[in-house]
Amino acid sequence: MMNNRFKAAVLLTAVHVAGLWASTASATEYPQTVRVGYQKGNSLVVLKNRGTLEKALAPHGVKVVWQEFAFGPPLVEGINAGDIDIGFVGATPPVFAQAGAGPEVTYVGYSEPYQDNYAIVVPKDSTAKSLADLRGKRIAVAKGSAGQYLLISALEQAHLKLTDVEEAYLGYSEGRAAFERGDVAAWVVPDPRLADTEQSSGARPLITARSLPIQYSFYIAPRSFAKRYPETLATVLHELDSTERYAKDHQQEVAQLLSNDTKVPVPVWVQALARQPWGVHYPLTADVITAQQRVADTFYRNQLLPKAVHVANAVVDLEHAR
Repeated sequence: MMNNRFKAAVLLTAVHVAGLWASTASATEYPQTVRVGYQKGNSLVVLKNRGTLEKALAPHGVKVVWQEFAFGPPLVEGINAGDIDIGFVGATPPVFAQAGAGPEVTYVGYSEPYQDNYAIVVPKDSTAKSLADLRGKRIAVAKGSAGQYLLISALEQAHLKLTDVEEAYLGYSEGRAAFERGDVAAWVVPDPRLADTEQSSGARPLITARSLPIQYSFYIAPRSFAKRYPETLATVLHELDSTERYAKDHQQEVAQLLSNDTKVPVPVWVQALARQPWGVHYPLTADVITAQQRVADTFYRNQLLPKAVHVANAVVDLEHAR
């Protein structure tokens, strides 16, 4: 009798465990396609070239569609409208999206923070030795960009205010032209443009992101897609991280690939990749969210955002999304 009861209990336990496994397995849902928005010259280009994402998602019947964007704002618009399922942007576009331009935009992953690959540069013959020497001078910066946050952070660290300098709101092409003509005293610029101007004009970094408050770049997705297909997005981020580790070990090869993609000379990419922080991560940690909240608060405090935002409200934890 006891033996039969024991067998029955074991059988019921096995059925229960099998039921839980089946329930968990059936909860995993994959889309027919995942649409990846990318810009020239970043790790998504390398991932696209390698084809490993397609191989990783093929067993789940997911087709990968790549869509190129010239710059960040249209990509963010595509995310908000649900036309793109994942994309890569700097720290500021999601903040502006959350402030009103794109309420469906959510953070799903992040890259390693900027280090020496983002800087405020001055001409090689400039007498400026610190930001204090730029008081009252014109500084070229892209409005609403990660560079503008870098500039504000650098000024605050030097006990200066944004009004102590004159911001010249210029895109990267216009900023470089103004810098080379001497129309501005300094320029806020990331790689590969930073490496390019260092090599071509001898520009000198006055300060880099390494010595300033941490600033991350992010992978963003529409809220509805992130909630419904977290496993798909996690696969994209996992393959991106593997791609970055590959790129770190094959920098000459990747420099040639990115040069073909951007028409930026290989030596420029070699220098940029040598100081590139590598790694893609998810979910966002408390420290990352705090750093991004600092970006949002800084922009709001300087009246660059229409309203205050709470970054944590736009974060989706892919490990616990369902």
